[in-house]
Amino acid sequence: MTQKDALEVLKIGKNVFLTGAAGSGKTYLLNSYISFLRERGVGIAVTASTGIAATHIKGVTIHAWSGIGIKDQLTDYDLDALESKEYLWKRYDKTEVLIIDEVSMISSNTLDCVDRVCKLFKRNEEPFGGMQVIFSGDFFQLPPIQKKPQWGAQQQQQNFDGIDTIYMDEDETSQTPYAFKSRAWKQGNLSMCYLTEQYRQDSEDSIGAILRDIRDGEISDQTVEQLRSRIIVSDEKDSAEAITKLHTHNTNVDSYNNKKLQELDGEGKTYTMTTRGKAPLIDALKRGCLVGDKILLKVGALVMFVKNNPTVGYVNGTTGKIVSFKDGYPLVETSDGKEFVAMPQTWAVEENSSVIAEISQVPLKLAWSITIHKSQGMTLSRAQIDLSGAFVEGQGYVALSRVKSLDGLYLNGFNKTSLMVHPEVININKRFLDDADILVQNLHKLSEDEVKKRKKDFLEKIGASKTAVAESSGKKLSTVEITCNLIKEQKTLHELLDIRGVKQGTIVAHIEALKQEGLLSSSDILYLMPENDEFSELIDGIREAVEEKGKQTLTGIRAYLKNKYSFDEIKFAKLFLE
Repeated sequence: MTQKDALEVLKIGKNVFLTGAAGSGKTYLLNSYISFLRERGVGIAVTASTGIAATHIKGVTIHAWSGIGIKDQLTDYDLDALESKEYLWKRYDKTEVLIIDEVSMISSNTLDCVDRVCKLFKRNEEPFGGMQVIFSGDFFQLPPIQKKPQWGAQQQQQNFDGIDTIYMDEDETSQTPYAFKSRAWKQGNLSMCYLTEQYRQDSEDSIGAILRDIRDGEISDQTVEQLRSRIIVSDEKDSAEAITKLHTHNTNVDSYNNKKLQELDGEGKTYTMTTRGKAPLIDALKRGCLVGDKILLKVGALVMFVKNNPTVGYVNGTTGKIVSFKDGYPLVETSDGKEFVAMPQTWAVEENSSVIAEISQVPLKLAWSITIHKSQGMTLSRAQIDLSGAFVEGQGYVALSRVKSLDGLYLNGFNKTSLMVHPEVININKRFLDDADILVQNLHKLSEDEVKKRKKDFLEKIGASKTAVAESSGKKLSTVEITCNLIKEQKTLHELLDIRGVKQGTIVAHIEALKQEGLLSSSDILYLMPENDEFSELIDGIREAVEEKGKQTLTGIRAYLKNKYSFDEIKFAKLFLE
């Protein structure tokens, strides 16, 4: 399925499971749909299974948003306690679309808990309280964390490198509680949007063939030989060139990075994070963004960008060396000779189009070593990966799919588990593919008029702006009419500017024209007037300039006010003088 088809399915209001191989553009499509809804004034909950995943889409964890916290079972007492929280009532009341990213890491019990709470607060027994739900993820990646081990008897076997490792008995079946086994998933009537285009790896490259083998659950001799050909002596790359190492375990990752940093000459520079918002949200952002409160960096340090910035040219996972400091900030040179200045970037949590918490920091972390878990979502040109200690299905797939090509892959070793995926995932994936094919066929059978009608009906259902509903049905409104509709829906000035993508002066001109035509009254715009002393002083100053001093022109008023205010500020304030 193409991204275009998947976006159409979302826009006609289907509940969706958005999936596809690593690098197929799931996060990009999610962000496109989020922007589409926000531009139309729709309340969205943007969540993910982990803090790291949440930062990619400016959201929070589903556990925090839903109110369930760490629980994966809810008693009647728990529900009563949640029901008493006023902030949750407000949150659910404003939400019409619920997005959960990286759903593969959410257990079936947790998803059922979310469903129960949604029904409670929406006072609606439909799945997830009648909200549109979009799950996104890939079950070939890391599975849910199990609180109690459910593995069968274990035995020692030889891995492909001759290193002893532990495996589950072949005749034992893991009872991994995947989200697709939950009651909520089964009742959610999900449309399967399976993205098949590839934006990370070249489909003809050997790494693409290896990943397809893993997804099919049939590891060919050729795949094993290709991986063996990428095995190097443990620290062979250290002396030749700096390269990021991925490990299965978190042990000593930080200490190794700090050790390598201390080996460099010079004092370096320290960068301190700035924050804004409530403490719990700030803490969640810190856990998810992979940057520290304070970062010590030196020339020669191997670093990794941990945020996408397509305008500048780096992505989450771009690695390089610090070659100097430019205007006080690190200048990073990548292996292909590109240079980027690591200016501070912002991670934010948004709710109903408003930023409710944000942090700002240089978007770098030391990158001599990183865990596979924290690499999920990254794109690496090159990586040195140790899969000899892989202990869970999907771990090898996540690590290998970070790399763009086989030439950029260096292995310290790999074991059997690293190439395994759960048989349940292989079986369900075939169903997902078949269902997605049927969905595309049915979508293409719909006439253009039917698609427009479904989009219009859905936007009306979820409370989109009248402008958005009119546009979806093909009616072309003038720019002034669009502004009029948005004002009658009492959009704030910030929302008007954001939705329309224009300057304040344009909005003021529209309001002036609408008032002259009698389409807006003074009372219609009263809600836009700022309630602060400074604005009151401006209003009084303009009134004095006009009524007492006879200053009628903007230039005359501005001069009387000693040029303290801009022309746009004066024009805006004049709207409220009547």
